[in-house]
Amino acid sequence: MKPYKILHIIGGGEIGGAEHHVLTLLNGLDRTRFIPHLVCLTHGPFATLVRETNISTITLPMHFPLDLSPLPSIIRWTRQKGINLVHTHGSRANLLGRLGARWMSTPCLTTVHSSLAHDYLSPWSARIALVLDRLTLPLTSGIITVSEYLAKEVALRGGQHIETIYNGQAPISFDAPPSFSRRRFRTKWGIPLDALVLGTIGRLHPSKGQTYLIKTVIQLRSKYPNLHLLLIGDGPLRQDLEFELKRNNIPHTLTGYLPQAYEALPAMDLFVLPSVSEGMGLVLLEAMQALVPIVASAVGGIPEVIRDGKDGLLVTPGDVAKLSDSCSKIIDNPDFAKSLVLSGLGRWPQFSIDKMISETEQVYTRILDNITQSTEKQTT
Repeated sequence: MKPYKILHIIGGGEIGGAEHHVLTLLNGLDRTRFIPHLVCLTHGPFATLVRETNISTITLPMHFPLDLSPLPSIIRWTRQKGINLVHTHGSRANLLGRLGARWMSTPCLTTVHSSLAHDYLSPWSARIALVLDRLTLPLTSGIITVSEYLAKEVALRGGQHIETIYNGQAPISFDAPPSFSRRRFRTKWGIPLDALVLGTIGRLHPSKGQTYLIKTVIQLRSKYPNLHLLLIGDGPLRQDLEFELKRNNIPHTLTGYLPQAYEALPAMDLFVLPSVSEGMGLVLLEAMQALVPIVASAVGGIPEVIRDGKDGLLVTPGDVAKLSDSCSKIIDNPDFAKSLVLSGLGRWPQFSIDKMISETEQVYTRILDNITQSTEKQTT
């Protein structure tokens, strides 16, 4: 039996959690059963990265969020490649992928990586995205969510045939001893070796809550004068966040986007994920491997990864006082911090890449087998 051809469609304008997820799938699928292809809807680094792995890739750019002009090209390219299933990631991909798949009578699968209501800077943009998602959800043959939280959210707007498959995390090889990685990163970025570093990794976007982390650092500085804030990532809030940091004279390092952001983790004394919205929080699994204690928001899929008081501390999103208290609790109690780290070290392997890929392949097989069986019934 010939392998099925799977087309992934994604925006691809930047490399975030969804892009890492797709890249892992593209490279991990069993090539004897599934041949991956990729369409990006924005010119950016992701298509280049995927091409380097010799995966069939094309960029068919959308010029604005509701631009349907790439649709004919997607349909032609899909037919040319003999695609058996379309797998979409993100609002733009969902719109074009679902419409194109229906036009070609090809099954369509969607993975939901985040909460649509919090993905946009404009409330109107979020409302439009939600309306379009509700209208096109019936065009899907299946939906994957990266957390049970997202599964419930999608079900409320009419989604069916929903299955939760957690993001998988590969083992990360940090330099041994870890102090070498710590010293190297701090030296490279000019961070004092004796500084108390609170850090986070993520897109600089309102949904990630970095503004609350800055307010928290302002509160903590009187207690910890050697405090230093490390922000890894880029995004639309960069200038605003940098202004706040300078206005409040907060010692900080703002690196921008780093391809291997996890290399910064050993330089941190505490990892904070202050998100207002979060699909799952894959970066938490990286922080666990780096042996860095964690404080995170109890939002979205994060409580499905971090068990409060065991693998880290969880706080109400936007609660600066609670965030400050939780950071202090870990900083002031090395034995407690160590217990969190040891628990996290045993926790993260439960979210494996092999499991994620295997479960995704099972969804592909189930959808495609159902299509085959339905076709056979119609011909008999």
